[in-house]
Amino acid sequence: MSRPLQERRRRSFDAIAGQYLAHRPPYPAAAFELLAARVPPPARVLEVGPGPGLATLPLAQRGYRIVAVELGAQLAAEASRNLAAYPGVRVVNADFEDWQPPRPHAFDLLLAASSWHWIDPAAGYERAWRALRAGGWLALMANHPRPGRLGTRSRSFWDATDALYRRFAPALVRRRGWNPSRLPNQAVPIRRSGRFGPVERHVIAWRRTFSADDYIGLIDTYSDHRTLPDGARRRLFAAIHRLADDEFGGQVARYYRTVVNLAPALKSP
Repeated sequence: MSRPLQERRRRSFDAIAGQYLAHRPPYPAAAFELLAARVPPPARVLEVGPGPGLATLPLAQRGYRIVAVELGAQLAAEASRNLAAYPGVRVVNADFEDWQPPRPHAFDLLLAASSWHWIDPAAGYERAWRALRAGGWLALMANHPRPGRLGTRSRSFWDATDALYRRFAPALVRRRGWNPSRLPNQAVPIRRSGRFGPVERHVIAWRRTFSADDYIGLIDTYSDHRTLPDGARRRLFAAIHRLADDEFGGQVARYYRTVVNLAPALKSP
């Protein structure tokens, strides 16, 4: 992906701050239980790229003290509104790659929920380590949609949309050899950074059903869909909506795997 397109996609979420919160599925409670088992509240949390606060709110409800650094001005404003009832949360409108914490090694937990892939790894792991106390935890978390088992309605819908993507948005067609059952593995770059201890990788399986309208609202929050030409996006979305209504009773089942990578920060060398 070219750097200009990467940056355009990275910034595409800001225009849909309210829509993002309304349509993106939440993270499972089990993911936050993993965090709490290692870093119980009221620990100090630095969240990278909170968006409108999808993962921030469950943390705030558990009593964590949070600084959430959000690139998009509208997303930061939306997060501030959504978290106004929690005085222990501070939302900062800044680029994490430029932002400076109040002092080094000040946080017990750094969380990035579906945002770390937008951070330059050459600098990101070093900045994360400098923000964490020795023994503090790095937590990289993301929801990954899966096609489901062969023969299931979820898999049938997943496969049926391929022809629509090929027709209306060929740039988004899955690359040859892509395995939809393979989940990304962030353990290798975490280890290679040399700043963190052994990586724990947890996978949480769950399922969610969307109405046709809600499913279109969901995919309209994906950066690769947001940056399609307007006409192609409208035609693609209309075709997917018709498919869901005509062949799947207006209901779209989606299987998810939430991957949580956890690693403790090492002491200074």
